[in-house]
Amino acid sequence: MSTRNSQPTALHKILQPHATTRLLAVLTMNAVDGSSHVPQDKFASELEEELPSLLVLILDTSPLGWGAQSPPISLRDAVASLLIFINSHLALSHSNEVAVIAAHTDCVRYLYPVPGEDYKKLAPKSTATSGTESSDDVVANGQTNGHNGALTDSSMYRQFRVVDESVLKQLEMLLLATSASDIEHNGKISDATLISGALSTSLAYINRLIGGVNDDGPKMRARILVVSVCSDLASQYVPIMNCIFAAQKMKVPIDICKIGNETVFLQQAADTTGGVYLHLEHPAGMIQYLMTAFLPDRVLRKHLVLPTLSSIDFRAACFCHKRIVDIGYVCNICLSIFCQPPADGSCAICDTIFDPKELANLLKKPIVVATGTPKAKAKKKKKKDTDSTPTLTPGP
Repeated sequence: MSTRNSQPTALHKILQPHATTRLLAVLTMNAVDGSSHVPQDKFASELEEELPSLLVLILDTSPLGWGAQSPPISLRDAVASLLIFINSHLALSHSNEVAVIAAHTDCVRYLYPVPGEDYKKLAPKSTATSGTESSDDVVANGQTNGHNGALTDSSMYRQFRVVDESVLKQLEMLLLATSASDIEHNGKISDATLISGALSTSLAYINRLIGGVNDDGPKMRARILVVSVCSDLASQYVPIMNCIFAAQKMKVPIDICKIGNETVFLQQAADTTGGVYLHLEHPAGMIQYLMTAFLPDRVLRKHLVLPTLSSIDFRAACFCHKRIVDIGYVCNICLSIFCQPPADGSCAICDTIFDPKELANLLKKPIVVATGTPKAKAKKKKKKDTDSTPTLTPGP
């Protein structure tokens, strides 16, 4: 029978005092700096903080939407503020990455990175300030807020310049290719853009870059920032809700920077995914809102007091007329929402035939019940007998 583990060897006798001394030193330091009270989850959060951050910026490029907001802010002013915000995000860490997607009236386009473009082979000198552009209506004309200063120059940090030049060039091409027919929907001029398509594109880009939800561990922290100026999104209710649930499963927060009228579904997107919804009361100071509310990522936000919504509108849009409803009818098979019972007796989404008796009950008008207090019954007055002769009392 072996007794190797029962009797300490000479090497064990030598190492044991040193190990005991080192353990006592670690315990003493933990007691001094308070590390013994720190939960083990903190070490996992520290590892998460060291991961690079991916920012996917969705820019609403509706011509009518930005035209209605100018003044106090134009698309050129907003792009200048967004470029400063993007450069600040890249400056936080050398491994941080960014993607910019334009949600236009009839298409979704990458502004950066452009598919098929090799940014490593770009010329070191800038070409955005060649001096050949003279139109003030084009965003990439190198002017910001009325000043004759270029958005990019040759002395700019190379990574900043590559991103800025790509965004300006692709945005200029997109706006110049827009015609009057592109902003018409069903014969009517609308400011609606493909926000749902941009959200699905950004989620696909994030999934391709950092991996799916079933991978071993996260490779990068990702978040989405939507800069929106359009007001009508009821026609995109279903795809937007699908993107919201997908982002929630992927643990990707969706931040909303809203300019103009409020949007119900974007409020729900920020609330469901744990993002920040901020309606700009003073759009001229857009850069201040971006740097204070949207620059910190989800790891740093737990240490900050960020703006929150006091009330959120959770109303849905009907599938038949694309209108936001307070009270509607829901199909028990596909959960489609309708503002009124279908006239043909079947669901327009899944073709389920409803019970005619149930539809008849739904079409009945509600019975109105008076809720006021009942009137008090009038007391009947006693009739005086006028025909009877008075009784005379004999005197003394």
